[in-house]
Amino acid sequence: MSRETRERRLKAEENWPDLRQFLESYVHEDWDRFDASPEAAIDRAIGDHPVEMRQTIVRQWWDWNNVESSQYDPRPAINDGLGVNIHFESPEAGRHFMNMVYDKLIVSIRKEVEHWKP
Repeated sequence: MSRETRERRLKAEENWPDLRQFLESYVHEDWDRFDASPEAAIDRAIGDHPVEMRQTIVRQWWDWNNVESSQYDPRPAINDGLGVNIHFESPEAGRHFMNMVYDKLIVSIRKEVEHWKP
């Protein structure tokens, strides 16, 4: 593991531990053995987490997004930092994935907590 990879991982573990755990646990190197798609892996992750934890994860997503998504290429922050093992063809594909995660989390929370805002 390179020094840059270790630094991104440590930064994520320190700043967004629940978001990292949520993603790393479901979109790891064997995700395709358990789920048909990354979207399905996120759906399963959402189903396995109570609403309070999903709310925490969304708040950490907002913070992560404010810090990392402004980078031209967020893939290192997504893959190395958050432990997501998906090969994104482009920076836009990485952003699209992270936005999908956020959207699915918000929809799931609002099904249980009307008008919830992060």
